[in-house]
Amino acid sequence: MIPAHIFAFGDAPSSVVSFRILFTTFQTGPLALLADAVELTAVVLYGLGVRRLARRGRSWSKASSTAFFIAIFLIWYAVGAGLAAYDSVNVTMHVLQHILLMMAAPPLVALSKPVTLASQALSRNGQVRIIRVLHNPAVAVITFPVVTWFLYFGTMYAYFMTPIYAYSVAHPLFHDGTHLWFFLTGFLYWHPLVGLDSSRWRLSYPARLGILFVGMPFESFLGIAIASMPLPLAPINTLANTHAAGDAFWVLSMISTVAGIVIITYQWFRQLERNTKREDHRAEVAQAESKAKAEELGVYDLPEGFTIPWWRLNELEAQNKKATGRE
Repeated sequence: MIPAHIFAFGDAPSSVVSFRILFTTFQTGPLALLADAVELTAVVLYGLGVRRLARRGRSWSKASSTAFFIAIFLIWYAVGAGLAAYDSVNVTMHVLQHILLMMAAPPLVALSKPVTLASQALSRNGQVRIIRVLHNPAVAVITFPVVTWFLYFGTMYAYFMTPIYAYSVAHPLFHDGTHLWFFLTGFLYWHPLVGLDSSRWRLSYPARLGILFVGMPFESFLGIAIASMPLPLAPINTLANTHAAGDAFWVLSMISTVAGIVIITYQWFRQLERNTKREDHRAEVAQAESKAKAEELGVYDLPEGFTIPWWRLNELEAQNKKATGRE
């Protein structure tokens, strides 16, 4: 028999956080179980994709797999574990849920390269379908960085600074729908910034960092605005809890943004390192070709690392042809 205390049905009995409910319970409502099924399916499909590549003799990044599985766990914890029991009665816990769904899980999914994995694991027909979806005009519009920026920050402000939050607290089905919206807008925002999949819109690394820096004041202002509200966000919340939620939002959003900056900076340096190695290889090839050409024209014992300019090689070649013609 499964002990009854591991279940959390709907909302917690009060806004006072119980560690037993927060860490040892999970949601058993129909939509929560549906979300569990979707998350489990995603894990299985990702694992099957990695396994199929292994059968073909191709390896898959363990870091990408780890990022995906952590992302799915965070999504599950946000909507299917004890945290979800407080999302209507404790606005601070709701903010934590909001952060997990918009600022933690989406960048991890973007880092896990799900589109790349699918395109490599599927058959030719599957790859063609993925390409068609990625090049669909509607997808191009919805993934345009300016559009995703306004969707991302517009969602935050619309949800907390209008009656939408209070409405969602009173309407569970709408509330559950906002969870999906949070994740989708978060993914659209983070994918062009830290994502490793190919994308219609490729941003330079300075542009990616610029987008994060531009967004920081908006996140800070929203957190400060919530922390300074004269009234609770919803009648079910206390004013103290509302202010704590604002502080939590400000701190956690800054942490997520700084983490994004660290990731992008790391990716940038990795790209510079790859470019340097590529240029070094090209220089080595050019040096070897120059040396071989010089020796062909009778120039030997070149110092290490020394190359003859192309115009000098052309002169030597012309002189060689002239001498050969006289002979």
